[in-house]
Amino acid sequence: MSTTLGDIITEVRNRADLNNSQFITNEELTTYINYSLGELQGLLINAYGGDYFADFFTGSITAGNVFLDMPDPVYKVLGVDLVLDANVAPPAMSMNRITLQPFNFNERNRANSLNMQGYATQYATNYRYKLLDQAVMLQPPAGENLDFLIWYVPQPDYFVVGSPLNLTQSFTNNQTLSGWLEYVTTDVCIKCKQKEETDPSLFVRQKALLTERLRNEAQNRDQGSPARVADIYAAGVVTDTGFTYGYGLSDYNY
Repeated sequence: MSTTLGDIITEVRNRADLNNSQFITNEELTTYINYSLGELQGLLINAYGGDYFADFFTGSITAGNVFLDMPDPVYKVLGVDLVLDANVAPPAMSMNRITLQPFNFNERNRANSLNMQGYATQYATNYRYKLLDQAVMLQPPAGENLDFLIWYVPQPDYFVVGSPLNLTQSFTNNQTLSGWLEYVTTDVCIKCKQKEETDPSLFVRQKALLTERLRNEAQNRDQGSPARVADIYAAGVVTDTGFTYGYGLSDYNY
């Protein structure tokens, strides 16, 4: 069942006793709701992990270049894959991808100073990446046209604050956030009470309880297979005879 902007506003007005007051308009309430949605997503990411909202996009860097622009808006990047057979659709289904490791900012010119050429095979690469504002920086510079798969956490799809305000905007775009709308309602009620200069303490206590509940319930999303430390030293290679371990990523650090 979808939840609309009008549903959330109605719930806030009922909870904060604002049904007979326009001191806080629906447009202002929508702005509060958007702020609270952003705060909620941040809490969920810290509790569940960024992969709870994971999505991906593809991009390319032409030979000799180092920058790949990201779509706007990106909240957090989870990982960068170098795709060696970009003709597979979608690229996420490719069996020939290499997980790139990041480089520190003070290493941004190291490949240039060593006159290092970029290379990538099915088993190894010396390409590394660095996140900037809304771009990914590659080092060494691309030795050929390269294709990438970027795993990321998007910003929430905020409600549009327009005139006239569309109260039928749906919240079906993110069921994860939708399951915690009680948090949004409570947080918006706090903002309303603060603007009215009335006592928000009841809602503050409710928000604290919801925050604690969120953190407790999010201890381990996959109960059957808990998270573990990633193996960064051995690269698995699939062959006709099975799965074997090849060279470690540390062998290709520069």
